[in-house]
Amino acid sequence: MTSVRETTDTEQLNLGQPKPAAAPCGAYAWCAETGNHTTHASAYTEAPTLDGYGDCVLPANILAEDGAEAFAPCIGFLDLDLTPTQTRARVTELHRHLDTVAALADIVDGQAPLEPGTETYSVTAPGASGALISSEIYHLDDPKPGDPAARIAVFTQPSADADLDVAGADQLAADLEQYLPRLRAQRDHLAAIVQGTARHPAGPLAALGHYPWCSVAGCITHQYDERDGGGSYVEHAGHETTVTLSDGHPADDIRVTAGLGADESYSSGPKVYLVVGDLDVLGLDASGVDSTITQLEALTSALRTMRGQMDSEARA
Repeated sequence: MTSVRETTDTEQLNLGQPKPAAAPCGAYAWCAETGNHTTHASAYTEAPTLDGYGDCVLPANILAEDGAEAFAPCIGFLDLDLTPTQTRARVTELHRHLDTVAALADIVDGQAPLEPGTETYSVTAPGASGALISSEIYHLDDPKPGDPAARIAVFTQPSADADLDVAGADQLAADLEQYLPRLRAQRDHLAAIVQGTARHPAGPLAALGHYPWCSVAGCITHQYDERDGGGSYVEHAGHETTVTLSDGHPADDIRVTAGLGADESYSSGPKVYLVVGDLDVLGLDASGVDSTITQLEALTSALRTMRGQMDSEARA
C-alpha cells in the first residue's frame, strides 16, 4: 500500500500539511508577483466608477522586466508604458478634462462658470484663523521687458494653522479637491492673458471666468482695498465699433462708439456702452439696446427717404 502523498518535481507534502506560501518578490516591494518570476507587476488600481458596460476604466499598475527582455519600472497606463514624469503629465491632462466635463454639468444646470480672473480662491481648515492658501490673478502695472503682464499670487493668512482630527482632515481634503479645479482654471486663464487670446478653441468653456464675447486681454482686474475686505473684480470688455459722422470739417466730426462690457462691481450684468462725442456714457441694458436699435432703424429709414428727396428739384 502506497502512502498517501502528493509528489511534484519541486515539493512533497504530507496529507493535511498546508502548502507553504510562495516567497514574495525580492526585487521590488511593490511587486504583487510571488515565487520565481521575471515579469514584475503591481496590483491594478482602477477608477471607482465603471463605464456603461460595467467595465473598469483607466486601470494602471507598475511594470518591470528582468532577464533578456529587461526594462526598468514604468507605469502601465492608457495602453502606454510611461515614466513617472509622463504619468504625472497625463494625470494633469485628465484633471483638466474632468474639470471641463464638470463645467458641462454646470452649463446644463445653469450655474455660473468658475471665475478665475475675478475671485480669490481660498482653502481653509476647521479651527484655522484664516485661509491656509489663496490664489488670485493680478495684472502688473509696469512689467519688465520679457516678463508676463499677469501672474497668479499665492498667499496665506497670518497664523493660519490648525490641529485637525479625522473629520477635520476629511474636510480639508474635500476643500482641496474643490480648490484644485479652480487653481487649474486660474492657470488656464493666466495662459490666455499672457498669450493674448480671448478664447480657447473649445469655445466659451476655455475662457472660464469670462463671457464668450470677452476680449480677455482687454479685461481689467481691479483690486479692492484691504479695508473693504480685499479681493478683486473684473471690468469685462468686448469688441468696440466706432463710426465717425463728418460734414467734411474734421473739427466738427462726431464720433459714436458702441462697446459691450460688464463691470462686476455692479450686479446689473452686461451692458452696451454708447459714447457720443463728449457726452456722458450711456450704459444700455437689453431693453435699452432694443429701444436704441428701433430708434436707429427709424432714423436710418428717415435718412434713406431724405437721401432720395435730395435729388428732387424745387418747384418753380
